[in-house]
Amino acid sequence: MMAVSNNSIVLRLIQKATENSDKGVMGKKALQKSIYFFNLNHGSFHFRWADYGPFNGEVQQIVRDLDSSENISISDVQTKKPKMFIKKMTYVDGSADFEDFPGDLDEKLDDIVKFAAGKSPRELELLASVHFWAQRQYDLSDEYTAEYCHEKLTDLKPDAGFSITDVNQAIAKLVDNKFLKPVKQ
Repeated sequence: MMAVSNNSIVLRLIQKATENSDKGVMGKKALQKSIYFFNLNHGSFHFRWADYGPFNGEVQQIVRDLDSSENISISDVQTKKPKMFIKKMTYVDGSADFEDFPGDLDEKLDDIVKFAAGKSPRELELLASVHFWAQRQYDLSDEYTAEYCHEKLTDLKPDAGFSITDVNQAIAKLVDNKFLKPVKQ
């Protein structure tokens, strides 16, 4: 199998999101979380904890590079809050050739685009953040709890206002989508 650069993975994800909807990827947060979920199976990016959940600085640099090389277009989209914008990223048609892109990676990216479709950046932030802490707890003890995840989010993101109900719903979605193993009863 040919080696695929991280730049190509990010660009292909943006291209697929643009094909799936004319909106492309709505916001840096949504892109970070989409790549985070893709990375669970692929493992070529290193994510650390940051203000908005799991974060990878390389993804931010790749976006800047893709924008400056005109592979993607970035535009501001007004949010519901006055003078607040998110960065909409869309693929520039014909800027790259994905003919030799590996089929297995293509399928995983399709799955991530479908998973992220219709979810707000905040919802993706919650899902990725819950996954991040549930997986860490699971790696240490072969289990995870909503209470632990909620406690971590409350301590690290007190202004986010995620409730225990939000965390339980996120865990259910993550289990349904096979990003987490079901909790032992």
